[in-house]
Amino acid sequence: MTLAILGIFFIGCSPQIRVYHDVDRSLPVSQYHTFRWAKADSTAWNMNPVYFNQLNDCRIKQAVNDLLTAKGYLLGADTSDLTLRYDIRIDEQSMLLPDPYGYLYGDYWMTPRDNLFRYREATLILDVWQAQASRLIWRGWAVAVIEVVFDDGKNPDVVIRSAVAKILDAFPAYRAPDDVITPVATQGQLR
Repeated sequence: MTLAILGIFFIGCSPQIRVYHDVDRSLPVSQYHTFRWAKADSTAWNMNPVYFNQLNDCRIKQAVNDLLTAKGYLLGADTSDLTLRYDIRIDEQSMLLPDPYGYLYGDYWMTPRDNLFRYREATLILDVWQAQASRLIWRGWAVAVIEVVFDDGKNPDVVIRSAVAKILDAFPAYRAPDDVITPVATQGQLR
């Protein structure tokens, strides 16, 4: 297993994972029943082959498929109501860390040291589009610092499933239309 695969998806097990959502309230997601995946963006796959590969693609899609099916949605074909896309972003970040006592001393009292901490932050984005109008109606994303650990023994499948579960936690369950009435037999009608 490559270091890059492990590095990207340790975001799911990080205690500092932050999850965000954005919703178009004019088109409630729960009114749709079927979903499909958009065709892969070959540009992203070619530009970032470390992050976009068949192993990660299968892991992400399988986790999303399982969780959406549990919420009542059906994986469909080209005529599905919803189209799903995902993206992975990695950003280099830095933070100036103050002295442990809360302020910086001048050169006279202490030897100068580098208080700049550099790290990488990963974002896994899941977009849900209304298929016919090609309109974004729901977005969820998880952001966390990547922990690069060589021999931690974390299973990438478990880490990805955890990150996707956190993203989809706020995704609404499918609601059948109100006009569907199921017949209920009363005791007087049975003979």
